[in-house]
Amino acid sequence: MLKVTHKILMHVAAMCLVLPMTVFAQSYPVKPVRIVIPYPPGGVDVTIRLLTNAMDAELGQPTILDYKAGASGIIGTDYVARADADGYTILATASNPWVVSPALRKGGTPYHPIRDFTPISMVIEGVNLIVANPAFPVNNVRELLDYARKNPNKVSWSTTGIGSSWHLEVENINHRAGTNILHIPFPGFAQMIPPLLTGDVPVGLITYQIINKLVAAGKVKMIGVLSTNPKTRHFFPPGVQQVAEVFPGYQSAPSWIGFGGPAKLSRPIVMRLNAAIIKAINQPLVQERFTADKIVATGSTPEEFGERIKSDYELALKVIKDANIPLSD
Repeated sequence: MLKVTHKILMHVAAMCLVLPMTVFAQSYPVKPVRIVIPYPPGGVDVTIRLLTNAMDAELGQPTILDYKAGASGIIGTDYVARADADGYTILATASNPWVVSPALRKGGTPYHPIRDFTPISMVIEGVNLIVANPAFPVNNVRELLDYARKNPNKVSWSTTGIGSSWHLEVENINHRAGTNILHIPFPGFAQMIPPLLTGDVPVGLITYQIINKLVAAGKVKMIGVLSTNPKTRHFFPPGVQQVAEVFPGYQSAPSWIGFGGPAKLSRPIVMRLNAAIIKAINQPLVQERFTADKIVATGSTPEEFGERIKSDYELALKVIKDANIPLSD
């Protein structure tokens, strides 16, 4: 009898621990949810703002964007890794600080890209291009690489910086092609465009969303597609060459925006947030905007996003090793 009583007491004690968590998850959220953006306004937040009204309606509480920029996104990303796992501080970021910077920096980042976060959902995947000044005498990827071989150290291309996914792309292509195209890093896309238009840096790696109007106006020409996601193919005119056609098995570097939380975020809270994000992504007006902006609306389960984070981190490590890319401080 004593044993039975003891078991019952243990069961009741366990239930007392579980019930508050269950009730909390069912009532979540009871206050505003802070979405940390690890970049200045005008980048990732443009995409996230398309979702917040629908998310607010679904969650029954407002979401508040909190900008914590610095160190190429590392400061804000680390802030979320260290936050309480209560669902009231979550991360919305591009892929660079989550999976590229940890691979490219000496000693990694203050956080581990897998152990220190709970994936919630992807939002979009970028459609990425190689473009050129119209006067530059190449029209596809093969011609660019042939021209670079015939003109060693005389061809340059621009990206948005050392330590980014774009950095992985240029080093990976140079390594595979045996070329030495000079990498000219800029602080952002806005700074890349003027020298591209003048021809001072005649080639650039850039997101279609940013450059599509200049392509349509004939002020720059599309000479190659970096993206290897089959869902991006319909964005391009027939005949535009993919880098993967030149290098079979080529995988494009990570280029996405997604939501995550600190490690050990409870499953009910994760699924509550995931449902709100997916509902927001699936709004017809949001889908139309993404299509017009030449980006792929993805959405995902937490598990799918977790697998993508793992595979993209491993891809970054492999490219760095294979191309012998120096690690940054």
